[in-house]
Amino acid sequence: MKLFTLAVLAFLITSVVSCSDNEKETVSLEDISHTSDKFDKIDDKKEIPEIKDEKPKKGYFLIAFDSIYKDASWFKLDSLLFPDRFGPSKMEKWYLLNEKDSIVALHYEFKDSLRTKNAFFNWLDCYGPTCTSYQVGSQFKKQSRNSLFLVGENQLVYLEAKSPIALDKLIGILNEEKEDQNWMYVLEIPGKKKTRWSSMKEGELKELKRF
Repeated sequence: MKLFTLAVLAFLITSVVSCSDNEKETVSLEDISHTSDKFDKIDDKKEIPEIKDEKPKKGYFLIAFDSIYKDASWFKLDSLLFPDRFGPSKMEKWYLLNEKDSIVALHYEFKDSLRTKNAFFNWLDCYGPTCTSYQVGSQFKKQSRNSLFLVGENQLVYLEAKSPIALDKLIGILNEEKEDQNWMYVLEIPGKKKTRWSSMKEGELKELKRF
């Protein structure tokens, strides 16, 4: 576990440095995830500068992750990601790490639904390191990690983790008044399993038919 933790910290340092060299260059989430694969052979005896846990005192994910990922360390993601290009009015970008998992958590707020949809559909049009194009209802290429998109009128949420993401539990924690939750698209991409497209209106989840 020590080896894995050091690997992740080394990656985070590299990510921040590369971003400062070219702030306009968008970083793929593929570069953020799968850190254990990228650093299997790292020397755990090598000194690595200490990176302080940056857990916030308040934030969109705080209550939910304190319940689901209690012992995780929080690190800010300063790299430019794809949705950043579409003028969000507010955003949170986090990388969480505990003994069993590594989690990418992104939350964007936009001024209106047009900007939100534009960011989401453009992201789908060039998704992943191979820039694969997907449409609503598409089956995503099988992947080892689990992903979740929540697309609202003016907000976009993205989560990625090694372990399965418990949608029902997460929805309930993000908003205790579950019946108030409305999501135009709920996109679940389980690792090596079938993609699921749904929508949520007043807390009720309904499967979307393929187009």
